[in-house]
Amino acid sequence: MIYNDIFSSLETQHPFRLRPRGVVPTLAKSRHMEKDRHMDGFGLAYVELQPNRFRERWGLDFEGFRVGQVFRHRPGYTFSQQDNMDEAADTLNQAMLHYDEHYAGQTEFGRPLMVTTVIVKKVVGMAWKTFYRRKRIVRWREINMRRPVYGGDTLYAESEILEVADGDDPECGLLAIATRSLKPDGALTSEFIYEALIYRADCSPLPRLNY
Repeated sequence: MIYNDIFSSLETQHPFRLRPRGVVPTLAKSRHMEKDRHMDGFGLAYVELQPNRFRERWGLDFEGFRVGQVFRHRPGYTFSQQDNMDEAADTLNQAMLHYDEHYAGQTEFGRPLMVTTVIVKKVVGMAWKTFYRRKRIVRWREINMRRPVYGGDTLYAESEILEVADGDDPECGLLAIATRSLKPDGALTSEFIYEALIYRADCSPLPRLNY
Protein backbone atom coordinates (compact mmCIF):
# COMPACT_ATOMS: atom_id res chain seq x y z
CA MET A 1 0.00 0.00 0.00
CA ILE A 2 2.85 2.37 0.87
CA TYR A 3 4.61 1.61 -2.42
CA ASN A 4 1.41 2.21 -4.37
CA ASP A 5 1.01 5.62 -2.67
CA ILE A 6 4.61 6.55 -3.52
CA PHE A 7 4.29 5.58 -7.18
CA SER A 8 0.92 7.30 -7.44
CA SER A 9 2.46 10.50 -6.04
CA LEU A 10 5.43 10.29 -8.41
CA GLU A 11 3.16 9.67 -11.38
CA THR A 12 1.21 12.81 -10.57
CA GLN A 13 4.09 15.14 -9.71
CA HIS A 14 7.09 14.04 -11.77
CA PRO A 15 7.37 15.42 -15.33
CA PHE A 16 8.57 11.99 -16.52
CA ARG A 17 5.56 9.71 -16.27
CA LEU A 18 6.13 6.21 -14.89
CA ARG A 19 5.66 3.64 -17.64
CA PRO A 20 6.05 -0.14 -17.99
CA ARG A 21 9.60 -1.45 -18.31
CA GLY A 22 10.94 -1.16 -21.85
CA VAL A 23 8.81 1.86 -22.74
CA VAL A 24 10.79 5.10 -23.16
CA PRO A 25 9.32 7.89 -21.00
CA THR A 26 8.29 11.13 -22.65
CA LEU A 27 8.51 14.59 -21.16
CA ALA A 28 5.13 15.66 -19.88
CA LYS A 29 4.43 19.36 -19.78
CA SER A 30 3.41 20.71 -16.43
CA ARG A 31 2.43 24.06 -14.99
CA HIS A 32 5.54 23.93 -12.82
CA MET A 33 7.81 23.51 -15.84
CA GLU A 34 6.10 26.31 -17.76
CA LYS A 35 6.28 28.59 -14.74
CA ASP A 36 9.99 27.99 -14.11
CA ARG A 37 11.19 27.91 -17.71
CA HIS A 38 12.71 31.39 -17.31
CA MET A 39 14.74 30.26 -14.27
CA ASP A 40 18.11 29.57 -15.83
CA GLY A 41 19.92 26.56 -14.43
CA PHE A 42 17.09 24.20 -13.48
CA GLY A 43 17.43 21.00 -15.44
CA LEU A 44 20.54 22.22 -17.25
CA ALA A 45 23.17 19.92 -15.84
CA TYR A 46 25.07 19.77 -19.13
CA VAL A 47 26.08 22.15 -21.89
CA GLU A 48 26.17 20.72 -25.41
CA LEU A 49 29.50 21.67 -26.99
CA GLN A 50 28.88 19.85 -30.27
CA PRO A 51 26.61 16.96 -31.30
CA ASN A 52 26.81 14.22 -28.65
CA ARG A 53 29.56 16.00 -26.67
CA PHE A 54 28.69 17.71 -23.38
CA ARG A 55 30.30 19.57 -20.52
CA GLU A 56 28.97 19.33 -16.97
CA ARG A 57 27.75 22.49 -15.34
CA TRP A 58 26.78 23.25 -11.76
CA GLY A 59 24.83 25.85 -9.87
CA LEU A 60 22.40 28.56 -10.78
CA ASP A 61 22.90 31.97 -12.30
CA PHE A 62 21.74 34.82 -10.08
CA GLU A 63 18.45 34.97 -12.01
CA GLY A 64 17.62 31.43 -10.86
CA PHE A 65 17.42 32.26 -7.17
CA ARG A 66 14.25 33.27 -5.31
CA VAL A 67 13.60 34.21 -1.69
CA GLY A 68 12.39 31.18 0.26
CA GLN A 69 14.14 28.52 -1.81
CA VAL A 70 15.74 25.76 0.28
CA PHE A 71 18.48 23.59 -1.22
CA ARG A 72 19.52 20.30 0.37
CA HIS A 73 23.17 19.62 -0.39
CA ARG A 74 24.66 16.20 -0.97
CA PRO A 75 26.85 14.41 -0.08
CA GLY A 76 27.22 14.90 3.65
CA TYR A 77 30.44 14.59 5.62
CA THR A 78 31.49 12.34 8.51
CA PHE A 79 33.89 14.17 10.80
CA SER A 80 36.78 12.39 12.48
CA GLN A 81 38.91 13.21 15.48
CA GLN A 82 41.82 13.45 13.03
CA ASP A 83 39.97 16.31 11.27
CA ASN A 84 39.67 17.94 14.68
CA MET A 85 43.36 17.63 15.59
CA ASP A 86 44.54 18.72 12.14
CA GLU A 87 42.36 21.83 12.22
CA ALA A 88 43.53 22.75 15.72
CA ALA A 89 47.16 22.39 14.60
CA ASP A 90 46.65 24.26 11.31
CA THR A 91 44.96 27.23 13.00
CA LEU A 92 47.22 27.23 16.11
CA ASN A 93 44.14 26.60 18.24
CA GLN A 94 45.59 25.58 21.61
CA ALA A 95 42.33 24.79 23.39
CA MET A 96 42.91 21.31 24.88
CA LEU A 97 39.18 20.60 24.56
CA HIS A 98 39.72 19.72 20.89
CA TYR A 99 42.62 17.26 21.06
CA ASP A 100 43.28 16.13 24.65
CA GLU A 101 40.83 13.29 25.22
CA HIS A 102 41.67 12.93 28.93
CA TYR A 103 41.08 16.63 29.56
CA ALA A 104 37.94 16.78 27.40
CA GLY A 105 36.54 13.78 29.26
CA GLN A 106 36.38 15.85 32.43
CA THR A 107 34.41 18.71 30.83
CA GLU A 108 30.68 19.05 30.27
CA PHE A 109 31.17 17.61 26.76
CA GLY A 110 32.77 14.36 27.91
CA ARG A 111 35.01 14.01 24.85
CA PRO A 112 36.88 16.22 22.36
CA LEU A 113 34.66 18.90 20.84
CA MET A 114 34.95 19.58 17.10
CA VAL A 115 36.69 22.87 16.26
CA THR A 116 34.20 25.48 15.00
CA THR A 117 36.32 26.52 12.03
CA VAL A 118 36.46 23.02 10.53
CA ILE A 119 32.66 22.77 10.76
CA VAL A 120 32.21 26.12 9.00
CA LYS A 121 34.61 25.15 6.21
CA LYS A 122 33.11 21.72 5.59
CA VAL A 123 29.47 22.84 5.76
CA VAL A 124 29.92 25.82 3.43
CA GLY A 125 31.94 23.54 1.18
CA MET A 126 29.03 21.09 0.96
CA ALA A 127 27.03 23.84 -0.77
CA TRP A 128 29.55 24.36 -3.58
CA LYS A 129 27.46 22.84 -6.39
CA THR A 130 24.45 25.09 -5.74
CA PHE A 131 26.58 28.23 -5.43
CA TYR A 132 29.20 27.23 -8.01
CA ARG A 133 28.74 30.58 -9.78
CA ARG A 134 29.58 32.53 -6.69
CA LYS A 135 32.12 35.30 -7.21
CA ARG A 136 32.85 35.65 -3.51
CA ILE A 137 31.40 35.81 -0.01
CA VAL A 138 31.28 39.50 0.86
CA ARG A 139 30.08 39.47 4.47
CA TRP A 140 29.35 37.11 7.33
CA ARG A 141 26.36 38.17 9.40
CA GLU A 142 26.14 35.36 11.94
CA ILE A 143 27.89 32.13 12.90
CA ASN A 144 25.76 30.21 15.38
CA MET A 145 26.74 26.83 16.85
CA ARG A 146 23.57 25.15 18.11
CA ARG A 147 24.73 21.69 19.25
CA PRO A 148 28.11 20.08 19.87
CA VAL A 149 29.73 18.04 17.10
CA TYR A 150 32.18 15.21 17.80
CA GLY A 151 34.41 12.89 15.84
CA GLY A 152 32.22 10.25 14.20
CA ASP A 153 29.26 12.60 13.65
CA THR A 154 27.85 12.91 10.13
CA LEU A 155 26.44 16.26 9.04
CA TYR A 156 24.38 17.30 6.06
CA ALA A 157 23.89 20.87 4.84
CA GLU A 158 20.99 22.87 3.51
CA SER A 159 20.79 26.49 2.39
CA GLU A 160 17.86 28.91 2.40
CA ILE A 161 17.76 32.05 0.28
CA LEU A 162 16.83 34.91 2.61
CA GLU A 163 17.28 37.96 0.37
CA VAL A 164 17.85 38.68 -3.32
CA ALA A 165 19.17 42.11 -4.38
CA ASP A 166 20.91 43.74 -7.32
CA GLY A 167 23.99 44.97 -5.44
CA ASP A 168 26.69 47.24 -6.83
CA ASP A 169 28.53 44.79 -9.08
CA PRO A 170 27.07 44.88 -12.62
CA GLU A 171 28.22 41.28 -13.26
CA CYS A 172 26.56 39.88 -10.15
CA GLY A 173 23.54 39.92 -7.92
CA LEU A 174 23.64 39.75 -4.13
CA LEU A 175 22.18 36.92 -2.06
CA ALA A 176 21.72 36.61 1.68
CA ILE A 177 22.00 32.92 2.50
CA ALA A 178 21.42 30.84 5.62
CA THR A 179 23.40 27.60 5.42
CA ARG A 180 22.63 25.07 8.16
CA SER A 181 24.19 21.79 9.26
CA LEU A 182 22.01 18.94 10.44
CA LYS A 183 22.55 15.45 11.77
CA PRO A 184 20.87 12.54 9.95
CA ASP A 185 17.98 12.71 12.42
CA GLY A 186 17.40 16.37 11.50
CA ALA A 187 18.91 17.92 14.63
CA LEU A 188 20.29 21.37 13.84
CA THR A 189 23.94 21.78 14.85
CA SER A 190 24.86 25.13 13.29
CA GLU A 191 23.61 28.00 11.13
CA PHE A 192 25.67 30.53 9.17
CA ILE A 193 24.16 33.64 7.60
CA TYR A 194 26.25 35.38 4.98
CA GLU A 195 26.06 37.47 1.82
CA ALA A 196 27.48 36.32 -1.50
CA LEU A 197 27.83 37.72 -5.00
CA ILE A 198 26.51 35.36 -7.70
CA TYR A 199 27.27 35.88 -11.37
CA ARG A 200 24.39 36.86 -13.61
CA ALA A 201 23.63 34.83 -16.71
CA ASP A 202 26.32 35.23 -19.40
CA CYS A 203 28.59 37.19 -17.02
CA SER A 204 30.49 34.33 -15.40
CA PRO A 205 34.07 33.80 -16.66
CA LEU A 206 33.70 30.03 -16.24
CA PRO A 207 32.29 29.23 -19.72
CA ARG A 208 35.12 31.19 -21.34
CA LEU A 209 37.53 28.95 -19.42
CA ASN A 210 35.63 25.85 -20.56
CA TYR A 211 34.18 25.23 -17.09
